[in-house]
Amino acid sequence: MKKSLSIVLGTTALGLASMVATPASAQIAGLSANAAVTTNYIFRGISQSGANPAVQAGLDYNIGTTGLAIGAWASSIDFGNVNGEDTQIEVDFYGSYTLAITDAFSLVAGGITYNYPSSPTGVNYNWYEVYLGGSYNFGVAAINARVYYAPDYVNLSTSQVYFTGGVSVPVTDWLSLNGNIGYSTFDHPVYPIIDDYLDWNLSAVATLGNFSLTIGYTDTDLGGEDLDLDGIGDYEIQSGPFQTTGQFYGMIGFRLPAP
Repeated sequence: MKKSLSIVLGTTALGLASMVATPASAQIAGLSANAAVTTNYIFRGISQSGANPAVQAGLDYNIGTTGLAIGAWASSIDFGNVNGEDTQIEVDFYGSYTLAITDAFSLVAGGITYNYPSSPTGVNYNWYEVYLGGSYNFGVAAINARVYYAPDYVNLSTSQVYFTGGVSVPVTDWLSLNGNIGYSTFDHPVYPIIDDYLDWNLSAVATLGNFSLTIGYTDTDLGGEDLDLDGIGDYEIQSGPFQTTGQFYGMIGFRLPAP
């Protein structure tokens, strides 16, 4: 399982290295690569790495001026020990179509598959979702909104609709402040794993050439009744895999070509 992660991240590292070594005029137009180290991989307010550091990498390809784009992304994760086995890697594949209405306003539609090749024997976490969204850049700030739909969230036999919106404010040419809020609603709760919840995130991103530094804080309102009488809400996880309570995080990223 660790070998699988090494292969995925190693392949991306080789891609980054080859792009560095290749003259700009000879690089493939539309192709970009990215890598990052984060103190905590958090997805919609919930830790995917056991509230521990994670290593991530990806490749993206914009297909000319068609508005079409495809990509792949991988991260180390920690879903805890199930049946004596750990889930250590997530690999995502995605595609999208962006329609630029004006220089400032655009619409987007796409889909993402979330895959966990190192899942324990007999366990299938794989799932997918589709989305629609739009964005507008006012110059002093850019806003965006999206709606995601997953027919079978994390293979838990419940569908999910996720509404999210955010704003990004450029403070200088190298620093931006960002805020995002999201709401997940499910066909039915899966006790004691997940129920409808709100998540939010605040971050500052500093960019220098190919490098970026992100510092942020995220939280959710997951709690619910204390049916098991342990003093905390039944859907609240305070530490470790799938932590849902407030979490600070930091991330150092690298991208080629520079954004």
